[in-house]
Amino acid sequence: MTHLQAALDKITAQQATHKQGSAPWCVGEQLKDILRTQPETAGLVANDLDQTGMSLADCEKKIAAFAKDHRQGSVGFCGPLDADRIIRAFYGLPEAPSVPTGAPKRKTIRLADFL
Repeated sequence: MTHLQAALDKITAQQATHKQGSAPWCVGEQLKDILRTQPETAGLVANDLDQTGMSLADCEKKIAAFAKDHRQGSVGFCGPLDADRIIRAFYGLPEAPSVPTGAPKRKTIRLADFL
């Protein structure tokens, strides 16, 4: 079994202890997405998930604390970029690969190229 599959299985097992759509369950989904784009980090996550204080629910508490600290009125919120940053910091994962901004430059296409 690969490290990636082991980590995904551990995440799924922890998610099963939470209601689908709950905050800890959603942390698991976001963590799965991170691992799919950076599978080389799966071994670290798989080891962390076995440790006390490193569960999906523990990570979600960090996100909830961020939302509470960044309330506007009576509403606390943590956007996806902040949640990603918190999850990565919690599990010791590297930053997300940078995404190019702006539209890609188009090359000129000539009909003669297809003849």
